[in-house]
Formats: sequence, C-alpha cells, structure tokens
Amino acid sequence: MSGSFVEKKWQTNMGKVAFAKGFPGRLTTWESAIGKAIEKVISFEKGRIGMVVFSDGTFITIPSPDPQPADLIRLLLLAKPDLVQFWKEAFDDLDQWIAMDREMQRKARLQNIIGAIENNMPHIPELKEALEGVLRKFPENSTP
Repeated sequence: MSGSFVEKKWQTNMGKVAFAKGFPGRLTTWESAIGKAIEKVISFEKGRIGMVVFSDGTFITIPSPDPQPADLIRLLLLAKPDLVQFWKEAFDDLDQWIAMDREMQRKARLQNIIGAIENNMPHIPELKEALEGVLRKFPENSTP
C-alpha cells in the first residue's frame, strides 16, 4: 500500500472539521442572531446540544456557538432537511467529506492490520496458518 492511510485519514478528518466549522450560514456569535426569526430548534442527547435554525437559513449551535466538531457535524446532518434548500452545495460537499473520511478510516484500518501481521509474522510462526484458517471461513467475494 502506498503512503500512510493513517496520515491521510487524519488529514481528511481535519479537512472535514474545517469545512464544518466554516459551513455557510453558521453564526458564531449570539449578537449575529439578533432580529432573526426562529424557524426550528433541533437537539440531541436530551437537549444537551442543539441548533437554532432561523428562517433565512442561518443557524447557531446551543448552548455554545463553538461545539465539539463531532457534535457540529451531527447537528448539521440532523438539520439537513431544514437547511438543504439554502445550502445544497455545502451539504453535498459535507457528504463528500464524510464519505472520504470513512474510506480513509477503512484503508487506515486495513493498513494497520497488514502492518501488524507483517511485524508479527517473524515472531509468531503459527500466525500464517491461523490467518489461512480465518480466511477459509469466508467464501470468496463475501463480507462477514
């Protein structure tokens, strides 16, 4: 495998987070919400974290305008039905970032597993036979 997928996964995640933090319509101060009409309030974790969606397609996260990146992305996805009419292209881009992040995570896991096998093969002679046994349990072109 060429390059480090672990590094690529990290870089992709950083790009996804930066994109989410700069998402169009995101308000980062309460003062910027003055005078706006509330359209909807979305929350999860029993209201611990949420988002106020305004009628003009802008939004602010609650209780803090600066939530953890995973919470921000989850809120964006929950609010997508209400915001996509305003920010379709941005949601398409977010979906691409998420898909790319998942793919890099999958490839990084594969790289880590292969690396562990290669590093341990000289020290555990029965590893090859054990791996062959595991692989025989799965028919070709199938997923467990």
